[in-house]
Amino acid sequence: MGAADISTLGMVLAYLPLVLTLLVFRMLRIRMVGTLLVSLGRMSVQLGLVGLYLTVLFRFDHPALNVGYVLFMTAVANYTVLRSSGLSLRFYTATLPALVVAIVAVLSFYTLLVFRPEPLYSARYMIPIAGMLLGNSMNRCIVTVERFYSSIRRDREGFAAYVTFGATVREAATPYLRSAYRAGIAPVLANAATMGLVSLPGMMTGQILGGSEPAVAIKYQIAIILAIFAATELATVLSVLLSLRRGFDRFGFLREGMFGRRST
Repeated sequence: MGAADISTLGMVLAYLPLVLTLLVFRMLRIRMVGTLLVSLGRMSVQLGLVGLYLTVLFRFDHPALNVGYVLFMTAVANYTVLRSSGLSLRFYTATLPALVVAIVAVLSFYTLLVFRPEPLYSARYMIPIAGMLLGNSMNRCIVTVERFYSSIRRDREGFAAYVTFGATVREAATPYLRSAYRAGIAPVLANAATMGLVSLPGMMTGQILGGSEPAVAIKYQIAIILAIFAATELATVLSVLLSLRRGFDRFGFLREGMFGRRST
């Protein structure tokens, strides 16, 4: 037994509460109505198209199609990390392997040893799990990478002092990476500590709505949270480490033009 379908009228009514946001915008004189409508419009269209594609993907359930879609999502996530963290797209080929390694390694481990779907490449498992791993890894990478490079940029003289006194780029970058890492992991740990008390996680809620027993849904939720944690750890650390050579010259100083337009 699956979740009850939502009628066309129900979907129209789902957008109705947005009127409250528009009223707040008007009351506070916030000129973001266009941004709001464009963002939610894009979200609706993109999810609609994804729904059509996933219908085809689930029907054929071919490993090449499934893997191809995961790689496509990874490429888009990597682009978003760079744009949102203010880095130039010159870093694209440096940071892409970090996301690919993190997602492939963690997805393979949990698929083979924990979830064990039949078949192993089942789109109903691979695509949603990869999406959750990527979404969380992307968000954590944005925070960590942005904090790492922006802190070095603000403290150019301090970083230069480390290098001048003989430290390698990796050694000089360690204090900044430590600070950026803490900023990235703090909300993750806070969310994990209150999960089940303050909010019910999305995967668990979706499984319960789909007819699964709460005990089974909780097992899956715990497993996916641990998978997300592992993936975000690998992705964030590798993203920073693999980007060092692209971000610094042979003398150990930040390269000119490494920051995108959003950082200026």
